[in-house]
Amino acid sequence: MSRITVQNLGKNYGGEPVFSGVAFEVSPGMRLALTGPNGCGKSTLLKVLAGELKPDAGQMTLSKGARVGYVAQEMTGDILDRQLLSWVLSALPSWNEFWEQWERAVKDEDVARIEKLSHRQAEFESLYGYNPDHKARAILTGLGFHDEDLFKRIGELSGGWRERAKLGRVLLQGADVLLLDEPTNHLDLEAVEWLEDYLLNFRGTLAFVVHDRIFLNRVGTHVLFLGGAKPILRKGSFDEFLVWDAENREQRAKEAAKLSAKIDNEYKYINKFRVKARKAAQAQSKLKKVEKLERELSQIKEVQAASHRGRSLSFRLPEPKRGDKVPVSVVDLEFHYQGGESVWPALNFQLFRGKKVAVVAPNGAGKSTLLKLITGSLAPAAGHVKIGSGTDIGYFSQHQHEILNLDSTVLGEIRRLSDPNLTEEQVMSVLGLFLLGEPFFDRKVKGLSGGEKSRLLLATLFLARANVLILDEPTNHLDIETREGLISALKDYEGTLLFVAHDRYLLGEVAEEVWSLDENGIVQYLGGFEAYQEKRKQEQACLAGQAAACDSEAAREKRKLSKEDKRRQAEERNRLYRRLKPLKAEYDKLEADLEKVLEEQAGLEEKMNDPATYEKPEEALKLNAAYKDATEWAETLMERMAGLEERIEAASGDAEDA
Repeated sequence: MSRITVQNLGKNYGGEPVFSGVAFEVSPGMRLALTGPNGCGKSTLLKVLAGELKPDAGQMTLSKGARVGYVAQEMTGDILDRQLLSWVLSALPSWNEFWEQWERAVKDEDVARIEKLSHRQAEFESLYGYNPDHKARAILTGLGFHDEDLFKRIGELSGGWRERAKLGRVLLQGADVLLLDEPTNHLDLEAVEWLEDYLLNFRGTLAFVVHDRIFLNRVGTHVLFLGGAKPILRKGSFDEFLVWDAENREQRAKEAAKLSAKIDNEYKYINKFRVKARKAAQAQSKLKKVEKLERELSQIKEVQAASHRGRSLSFRLPEPKRGDKVPVSVVDLEFHYQGGESVWPALNFQLFRGKKVAVVAPNGAGKSTLLKLITGSLAPAAGHVKIGSGTDIGYFSQHQHEILNLDSTVLGEIRRLSDPNLTEEQVMSVLGLFLLGEPFFDRKVKGLSGGEKSRLLLATLFLARANVLILDEPTNHLDIETREGLISALKDYEGTLLFVAHDRYLLGEVAEEVWSLDENGIVQYLGGFEAYQEKRKQEQACLAGQAAACDSEAAREKRKLSKEDKRRQAEERNRLYRRLKPLKAEYDKLEADLEKVLEEQAGLEEKMNDPATYEKPEEALKLNAAYKDATEWAETLMERMAGLEERIEAASGDAEDA
């Protein structure tokens, strides 16, 4: 039986306590979620449990012989030269050596050695399964690797895929005690859900840190909250912990208010009668009583501090100026890396004002690439992106080094990325709002944690007052409290939002539409994340052993069709074709006109950017007028195309209903 026992554990850095007084016991079947604000010591505690760090106080014990699985932080040069599958399998003892010993024992007819090896084989199979190679492949497939990836050198994998490889190796080891620090980072939706199911079937002892609220609720059986005056351990899901925490704080607040009122009344009596001889003794007695009440009040406040979840990020994005009806229009957009094919077929879509759209896709499908093309960080291989003339874009990149100057100070960086007309007080006030107050002002950006860098980027978006936000994994590196503050702000945001995320809570709360991106292009789910998930579950049900049932059901439906049904269907297809043909022809013409006018705009912009143009004021005026006409005509064309798209969609929908 694997068990972790922790008694009065403490750890300091630079003389400052990271955590102290931590005490708990985790037994098999328990899945302990370590929670609390960034910086409260969750990851440090996991390292202590894994034996990577020594505690400064208290002690931690593991059951004798317990095997601990923990994802190491670094990969050495030797590992980078190994093949993925081979390296993952190397976590297990070698079968080859065992079978060589077995064959020698059989050849020598050594019954005692054969019996000893049989026990070893049974033990090995109970620990690691009957077919480690099959198990390794199943785990790596669940984490998103394809068959062709299994024999790649680890050095060929990106940072995110290396993290998956490390996680896969630990899961294969079959540990009794599993310690996972942010295992959902770098995983797409499918891999996160696979990992949840895997851990729900794990029979050992699990302690983990994760900021994905849905994962916390599905996987955790207990919550250990750090970051208050003292650690709190509660049985139940994270949501149940939040309910208890809120009720507890409310009860303590009532008790504190009641005691404070009582203390005030006692002091009024004392102050009134302490100078009167007849009442002085009574006043002195009441003073002792008040001191006791004040100690009680102090204890209640300590409990309140212990249960408090920490300071939360709470803000509302400023109301943006009204922008274009179609702030972003994409026409025949393609992109390919050097020497490769296009990431996806030519994309065509329009993002309408006020919409909140999430782009979802497996890792490597080009989600971040698409956002970079829209923001102008990358140039397309073909096609173009049209940004409305009244559109102001605010961009958040999960790769913060692409935006932030790491050698600048926090104050200097927010000034660089914000409106130069803002006052010092305004800038400092907004930094405080994003929990980056005075102690951070002169700190170098490179010295910030991942979460602090994310909050700095969010602060610049706040000051930008953009009417279109393009966000790439905005909740990465943020603790739960900060995530909830951001999600609340995005729900209330009155501008247009296009974002990439694998945070299901964010997707479910904010996305009005979900656009699924893959090698075939974009599929739009107008019912939001719920509609997208429903479709995914249907597809997964068909793939997971029910494909034959899906196929046979479709076949039965086809067989049910009579000749009359087939004739009616053929007539309906012809009718739909006749109805759609002129609409599509008109749409194609408008699209060709739009391409011409966008080319004309590009030419005019080039002339307007040439300083020589302004040497002749009358020419400059004509140029500006022509550019304005071209812009208005482009917007008119896009509006007409949008109207045609609605008519085509409606006509197609009517045909389906019929």
